[in-house]
Amino acid sequence: MNPVLSIWLDASRILAAFAVFLGHAVGLEVAPAFMGKQWHRSADDAVTAFFIISGFVIAHTTRQRERQGLRAYVLARSSRLYSVALPAILFAYLVDQVGMRIDPTPYVPDWQYPRPWLYIPLHLAFLGETWLGAFQPFTMAPYWSLSYEAWYYAFFGLVFFLKGWLRWVVAGAVFLGMGPRIWLLMPVWFLGVWLHGRIDAWRVPVTAARLLMVLPVLGYALFLQCGWQQALDEASKALYGVFSQTLPFRFSSGSTVHVLSDYVMAALFALFIVGCAHSGLAIGGRPAVWVRQAASYTFTFYLLHFTLLVLCMALGWYHVGSWHFAGITLAVLAITWGHAQLGEQRRRSYERVIDRILPGKG
Repeated sequence: MNPVLSIWLDASRILAAFAVFLGHAVGLEVAPAFMGKQWHRSADDAVTAFFIISGFVIAHTTRQRERQGLRAYVLARSSRLYSVALPAILFAYLVDQVGMRIDPTPYVPDWQYPRPWLYIPLHLAFLGETWLGAFQPFTMAPYWSLSYEAWYYAFFGLVFFLKGWLRWVVAGAVFLGMGPRIWLLMPVWFLGVWLHGRIDAWRVPVTAARLLMVLPVLGYALFLQCGWQQALDEASKALYGVFSQTLPFRFSSGSTVHVLSDYVMAALFALFIVGCAHSGLAIGGRPAVWVRQAASYTFTFYLLHFTLLVLCMALGWYHVGSWHFAGITLAVLAITWGHAQLGEQRRRSYERVIDRILPGKG
């Protein structure tokens, strides 16, 4: 991958993860009162950026390792998912048990807690956003996007590696298994795949590329200030109403709350990626090392922070002061680091275990 683009993607992951954290802190009313509600709405926009980055990076690594085959692909994607998902789900369950003893109010509805033996396997199979309904593991609300991505990984891998009629039969079955709410954001993830296949072939002058880095930021500000995002959010709700009335099955948008706005955000971020790739603005030396190290923890940070913010609610920490919120942020970062030593940073250990379980080893 273009090294200039690679480091910008890592930096984008860090910024997106913090945007999600701040947005959720505002939405749960833990953040200081002066932070406006737009922070909460923008958290979903940051997840859209995650989807495009994911599609782009998966396309890159898969094409690099094409000769290794489908089994190697499944092993790589499974170890990536489960090295974070498994310890994160267990973490959420245990932390929620503590929080409920302090104040059970933030943990309603609590219907999953009495039967973890049923719901944990469902979440590890990434079924929480499919036809079964829209539900996340305990207080780990951000897990919804992981359930989407796991299905995109599966579909992409099957289309990429299988041949002939088998490709379309199996991939078609996976597509049907996803369900409508996952279908809606599929174009966003595959926009990243599409970009990867073309971005190096485009000849973008440096000046134009740098403008492409700036213009999407200005475009996003305009999108918010002119009320266009709110209008598209309302249009998304109207579209869901049409789906509910016309589709031959029961439709619920689930975690795909405002799909039309998500498409605009995806287009803006795609332009930003094109600009980064051709800008020549490299981040090198020690800053690059820091960015890569920090980016390697974003997956864990993204999954854990909501559970920890709900714990703050149980502790009665609402609309805390700036210094208090800074302390909460540092605590979340520290817990992320410690948790990642058992998960995200130990991915190879998970990979070895999965390798022994996965059929087809030569």
